[in-house]
Amino acid sequence: MKKYIGILMVSIALLMGSCDKCNEGDMVEPASIFVEVVDAVTLENVFVNEDFTPQQIAIKDLEDKLIPYNFVPNSNLIRIFPNTKNEIGNTFIITLNNETTSIIKEITIMHDVEANPQECYTSYKIKNVQVPNQESEIIDGIYIIKI
Repeated sequence: MKKYIGILMVSIALLMGSCDKCNEGDMVEPASIFVEVVDAVTLENVFVNEDFTPQQIAIKDLEDKLIPYNFVPNSNLIRIFPNTKNEIGNTFIITLNNETTSIIKEITIMHDVEANPQECYTSYKIKNVQVPNQESEIIDGIYIIKI
């Protein structure tokens, strides 16, 4: 009988320890911003008019560290995943470098990060996005930047 009580106690302890409210599936989408780069004169996307190709994109922070991004081919947008460690005063630079035409364009983007702690994770949101050297606007959550 004592043997069964011991097994029961161990079973209950194991069940209690693994019954937290967080599931492995509770993954949060990483903070990101969508950017469309357009020609300032024609307002045409620079990837559509072939001024630049997706392979000519480089995105780095001020410490020259690469910032991860995805090029979204169907819409010719750049989805950027900036660092979320600092809540204020973040800056990264998008460099478009067409070696064939010797055209290089740099876009400096400054932003802040808002942390939203949840029970199982912390989600982050990019906010206060500023493009100090180019004309820009936000339409439907996409930052349209004119170069």
